[in-house]
Amino acid sequence: MKRLLDLPTPQRRAIDLVKEVAAEKDCHPYLVGGPVRDLLLGRSAIDVDLTLEDGSSTLARALAKRVEGRVRSFPQFLTYKVTAEGLPEIDIATARKERYRRPGALPAVTAGRLKDDLLRRDFSINAIAMDLDNGALHDPADGEADIERRVIRVLHDRSFLDDPTRIFRAIRLATRLGFTIEPHTASLMREAIEGSAFDTVAKERLWRELFLAMDEPDAPAVLATLVAQGALAPLFGNREHEELRARLERVGAQLAQQPEADRYVLYTGVLLRGDASPVDFEGSGFSQKRARAVVEIANEFPRVIESVGAAETDAERFRIYRGVTAEMLTLLAAERAGEGVHIERFREFEKFKLPLRGNDLEVPGGPHVAQAIERTRVAVWNGEIPPEEARSYARKVAKRLLEDAR
Repeated sequence: MKRLLDLPTPQRRAIDLVKEVAAEKDCHPYLVGGPVRDLLLGRSAIDVDLTLEDGSSTLARALAKRVEGRVRSFPQFLTYKVTAEGLPEIDIATARKERYRRPGALPAVTAGRLKDDLLRRDFSINAIAMDLDNGALHDPADGEADIERRVIRVLHDRSFLDDPTRIFRAIRLATRLGFTIEPHTASLMREAIEGSAFDTVAKERLWRELFLAMDEPDAPAVLATLVAQGALAPLFGNREHEELRARLERVGAQLAQQPEADRYVLYTGVLLRGDASPVDFEGSGFSQKRARAVVEIANEFPRVIESVGAAETDAERFRIYRGVTAEMLTLLAAERAGEGVHIERFREFEKFKLPLRGNDLEVPGGPHVAQAIERTRVAVWNGEIPPEEARSYARKVAKRLLEDAR
């Protein structure tokens, strides 16, 4: 029971409410999977995942009523999700057995016992249940011992063939927890990849697993390992990975400072960088705009970085910045020494407005007008001229540009 006290306050409150309602309805829920693993590791458990051998529907609906929340039912998976203001999502499932009709397909589930439910799971460390009444552990796969050994171990030899996306999860978990993948499990993983196990999985599921990898705290390490193992070949073909980890780490460091950049677009572009072959984005959920941004990062980065290197003034540099995406700017900051300082200056500059219009320049219209106003903005912003001289300065610049164009 002491372990349950280690839950964050919202999760502990959710568990207390579950216990109250379960006692009233004579149900017996268990905390299962990742939350138990994290509690045993002394990590903060975020999810509230519960399993019952009987009464999951009764508990879910009674709990939703108690907390004035909402319950959603997923009958094909025998699961319920309860949501309410001020509480974390609470997943409530009937203990299940699984049967895979074919490799890579979603499993068919039927009601089972608690032990069945635990032994159908991906890894031993996720196959542990905790009794909410007394804190006792149910651990048929010796997952607690594997937690102490800090290893990832599958529960049977067909695990990666039944569901190849478990390969993604194994690498994510090993990286996040600082665990190693147990040798036999690693061997089964390699056999599945070399045997084209991913060919049995829908592209949507592969993209979803890739995006989950990009959400990891150490996404660069996860992605580099996936590439090195050949796990991304079904999406992108075989990629070089000698320099990739360092590149991904630089990008990850910049993403932490530039949250407005789309991490999925940026990481995907980096994974594809230098490959001009067409990319099949089917199943990715990328809009045409986001897909174009990926291709731009993959194929146009050398041209952009060359242009930036040739820029002699802030005005020239900022004009290049303005023509590319936030993701390209983040990549520039990661890959070109000192560029991040210029990009930060550009972002500040974009907030700077000057009360200057084209008509103020008293010259014929044309591209030289916008160029003159831009150069004047830069000059005022840099302190090269006082704001009160902006109009006369812009006129001089515009006239000079007009003369040069003749």
